[in-house]
Amino acid sequence: MIKNYKIAKDVKNALTLKSENPNAAFYAGGTEINRLNSAVKVTDVISLEGLGLDKIEDTKKGVKIGACVTFQNLIDSQLIPEYLKKSALYCASRTLREMATIGGNLALGSDDSYLMPTLLAAKARLLTYGLTEKGVYTEDNVPIREYHSYHREFSSTLLVGIILPKEDRIVLSKRFSNTAHSSSCVTVSFGAKIVEDRLEEVRIFAAIKSTGIQRYKDVENSIENDSFACVEDVEFAVSTKTSEVAVDDITSSSQYKSYITGQAVASMYEETKKIMSGKE
Repeated sequence: MIKNYKIAKDVKNALTLKSENPNAAFYAGGTEINRLNSAVKVTDVISLEGLGLDKIEDTKKGVKIGACVTFQNLIDSQLIPEYLKKSALYCASRTLREMATIGGNLALGSDDSYLMPTLLAAKARLLTYGLTEKGVYTEDNVPIREYHSYHREFSSTLLVGIILPKEDRIVLSKRFSNTAHSSSCVTVSFGAKIVEDRLEEVRIFAAIKSTGIQRYKDVENSIENDSFACVEDVEFAVSTKTSEVAVDDITSSSQYKSYITGQAVASMYEETKKIMSGKE
């Protein structure tokens, strides 16, 4: 139950309030706070309402998305690319999409995240604010892969925005779950840039339930170097890597997670190759 509800006057004030009460949670959509089985159990919250973080803007560096933009805002905006709208629609409930925010989904860093794998594959950048122990406010623009890799270290910062770079990049994703409303066992995303007849800056990430979000860097490098003889080799490499970390849980078996992740990456790789050859 929420007992103390404070409204931040601005970003700096939000960080000050957080430093005064480290156990408090930033409140945007509030869909995860004290929900059944949620990791966010708090009595004190700091509302971000009124900080102007609910806008989507077209800038020189790319599409800037405020952290308090909801999933439904993403879907309704003409500025948002289709690949991100697709990921937002993985959240099947319209009611939940009207409340859940992009910043909240990323800050949670859950192993069934709707958006994190896709934004990682898209090479998005994040705008964050922090407050040092000496009381100095800091502002940073970081690659989302850094935010993902050092998620615990970013827990005391405030995510204020996401930037989708302006570049010709292919981003594909697939989600697998028992029902549209249940947690996914695996959500996989594949991103790449076509340079002449090559795939460059390949990014492959999978949110695997009960394991976390995994990156397949060796597979990325092999694709960039055109080292795979056939698409089945891609599937085998991904499945083998996944089998090392996947575990059985209520969503599916580790064997199925390994199989479906390999299948998904292989199919998205094949689709990207077709796009590159002009077949689609």
